[in-house]
Amino acid sequence: MNRGSEFRKWDLHIHSPYTVLNNQFSKFEDGSPDIESFIQKIKDEDISAIGLTNYFNFTDDDFNLKTRLEENGIVTFLNLEVRLSNINKSDQLFDYHIIFDNTLDDGIIKNLLGELKANIGATEKAFNRLSNKEIESSAHVDFKSLNQILERNTELNGNYLKGFLSRGHGSATSDSDSKNKAVYEQICVNSDFIIHSSCNDSSTCQDPKCKHMNIISDREYWLHKSDYVRPLLQSSDSHSLEGIGTKYSWIKADLTFEGLKQIIFEPEHRICVGIGKPVRTDDELIIDRIEYDGDTILLSDNLNTIIGGRSTGKSTLLNSIAYKLNDSESKNKYTYKDMENFHVFWKDREEDDTRKIQYLPQEHMIQLANNTEKLNFLVNEIIQSKGLDENIKSYQQSHNKIDIAIKGLLNEFKENLQRQQNLVKPEFDKKATNKRIIELHKKRDELLSAVDIDDEEKKKFEIDNSTIKKLQGEINRLEKDFVFIDNLFIPNIAAYSKSNSALEHSDEIRDIINSAVEDINQKVQQTFEDKINILKQRLNDQLYETKNKIGLIRDTPDFKKFLSYLQDNNELSFIEENIKQETTILKKIESYEQEISNLKTENDQLKQNIINQYREYSKIRKELLTSFDISESDLKITVDFYLKDLELEFDYINAQGRSKAEFIEKLNFEFDSMIDTIFEDNSLKFNGNKTTLDHIEKFFTTDFYSYKFDIEYQNDKFEQMSPGKKAFVVLKLILDFSNSRVPVLIDQPEDSLDNRAIYHELTAYIKQRKLKRQIIIVTHNPNIVVSGDCENVIVANQHSENNPNPHNKVFAYKNGALENQIKEPDSNFILNKKCIKEHVCEILEGGIEAFKRREDKYGIKIDNLNSPKVIQE
Repeated sequence: MNRGSEFRKWDLHIHSPYTVLNNQFSKFEDGSPDIESFIQKIKDEDISAIGLTNYFNFTDDDFNLKTRLEENGIVTFLNLEVRLSNINKSDQLFDYHIIFDNTLDDGIIKNLLGELKANIGATEKAFNRLSNKEIESSAHVDFKSLNQILERNTELNGNYLKGFLSRGHGSATSDSDSKNKAVYEQICVNSDFIIHSSCNDSSTCQDPKCKHMNIISDREYWLHKSDYVRPLLQSSDSHSLEGIGTKYSWIKADLTFEGLKQIIFEPEHRICVGIGKPVRTDDELIIDRIEYDGDTILLSDNLNTIIGGRSTGKSTLLNSIAYKLNDSESKNKYTYKDMENFHVFWKDREEDDTRKIQYLPQEHMIQLANNTEKLNFLVNEIIQSKGLDENIKSYQQSHNKIDIAIKGLLNEFKENLQRQQNLVKPEFDKKATNKRIIELHKKRDELLSAVDIDDEEKKKFEIDNSTIKKLQGEINRLEKDFVFIDNLFIPNIAAYSKSNSALEHSDEIRDIINSAVEDINQKVQQTFEDKINILKQRLNDQLYETKNKIGLIRDTPDFKKFLSYLQDNNELSFIEENIKQETTILKKIESYEQEISNLKTENDQLKQNIINQYREYSKIRKELLTSFDISESDLKITVDFYLKDLELEFDYINAQGRSKAEFIEKLNFEFDSMIDTIFEDNSLKFNGNKTTLDHIEKFFTTDFYSYKFDIEYQNDKFEQMSPGKKAFVVLKLILDFSNSRVPVLIDQPEDSLDNRAIYHELTAYIKQRKLKRQIIIVTHNPNIVVSGDCENVIVANQHSENNPNPHNKVFAYKNGALENQIKEPDSNFILNKKCIKEHVCEILEGGIEAFKRREDKYGIKIDNLNSPKVIQE
């Protein structure tokens, strides 16, 4: 069982304890090397694969050591280091390396060592016949001759890789001599890798011979600046036990020569030269494995592709994962029958079916592209995850404030209308009442003219009587104030402790709070009582003073005289009483009119306030339009506003006649000016029990504009794109633009995309996003699998007579890396008969071409790379 390509520690430049030059390995008294310590040191450093290196030749001891290492679980490639005749900038011969397939027969390598010739002065000598002194001092080989012998040896075809030692962009870098430049060009063209043995940080380096060259800048050079893109390998170049484990490469590949060759095709993502293993730490966001019906499928942290013929269980597996994890999009999709026995385990060893994933079933991108609401929701989620939604948040907060303000104003408006309706209009007419008062005053004046009371006395009485009435009104007010104050009390602050008694506080905290509350209560209560007593005394004084004023007026002789006359004259008393009653009626009429007038004035102001507040929606829309702009690479997101479906919004308006149509038409073309007319428009009729007030409330509590995200990709507007390009942009948003880290499950995305987008862009996005997000894709497109450098290919098969599965299981799966060569040609089961690459080439139309494009990508000479060996189980 495996989960495809994984990062492991490789050091492809460790010198053999039998190395000819600079041998510092520990030895026994008889001079033989301590092989056990050598093997144990490699195991202690957790190095999975090594390049066992020697100069110009391998002895039988080297071959035997390779066998011992592999018996101890250490994959071992022989690395032949030679000195080229060509010189570098320092006029020094430079080192060249040939790494052989670890499964290559020893005899083939031994024959090669007899065929290769080194220059010793003016003569040539076979590598396997060189003396240690010759190797140390004078042996060198011409690159052209070396390359010709390697290429014409058919037994070696596809079974070796070549590279040179890099010291600051490569020690093969020539000077300005045109001849040397030409040689340098040939070396680069015909080399597969660069090997490095310098560190990146002098402060942490433990190698006393290290020149502390910058491996990061060298890697950048060979990946992005050199005319020849080549993988750069970090290595220890160790000649002693102490050097082992100091420098190494993390290579993501199967521990095979075919796995090693993948660095040629993917020199950036298959190699890491950092100290720590490049793994994600968010294990709770990575699905580790699937278990069902006694079978287990291990998953890669990165890209997993599920391939197979029609109806082989590809989508069933994907749907079942989504269904088990409660994704809503998976409902009504085909899953395994017995989902109770289908288990999803996460990398943190939990089986938690509540964890979130993102599932994109077939045609999902097309559906999103054609649904503005769902697309808006997706974009909103993405910009939230990236922390780019500050302007949206600000808009929504302002929008909520406007909503609340308008609702508050509308409530006041409706309350005022209700108060108007609740006001009882007086029965009497104001004009008739005024007429009656005038006539009564006329009669009273006629009666008074016959009495021995002059006009001066009458006037004086009227003034005094009016003053008494005012003073009596003042007494009534003071008495009401006194009653109010007398009934006034302060709610006990201790209510805090009662209302919060259910809360969990410690006894100490509760006691401190209760003590503080009691202390505050006493102080506040005493202060309050003191103030009330002072106020009550002041009211008593005012009452006494006012009553005294009334008494003084009533005790005057003129007032008593006139009052006595009124009491003795019944007709005059009757008239006075009528005047009083009519005056009261008139006051009620005037009070009613004044209140109506005040309420109408208030409502006019409220109407204007509501309209003004509603116009704030337009202001915040403009602010968002000008402030929101997200641009990343070739993708741009802005916002725009659109009117909602007004026919639907105003479905309660009666459609008979032209009123509704004209109303909606004006809103569509003159929305801002129509806002002013809503309160006064009486042209509309309504269905059911709806009223004009309901219509007003509906209008002003609804913002009829919604925002949507406008997307541009490579200067093309989303609305003007082809359906396939729209779907690709949606997928790009999900994979490339989003910061989400949850696993994403995608079912056959190529069905929704333009073909060109799949190879040129989709694979690039997948290769980037899979580094930080687990991706599981069902696909029948080879470019996603091959060009996407899939870490874990899952091959699906449905049981049939021609293609049986073990134990006659309905669905069976085989998984592994692209480079996985394991197969059983004689097996009865189709999945076992072929290796992963063969399945890819057979199942996916264009699979062979996809591998060819991958190998041609960097202009590498691939004759030596196209003969993979088959590992049989």
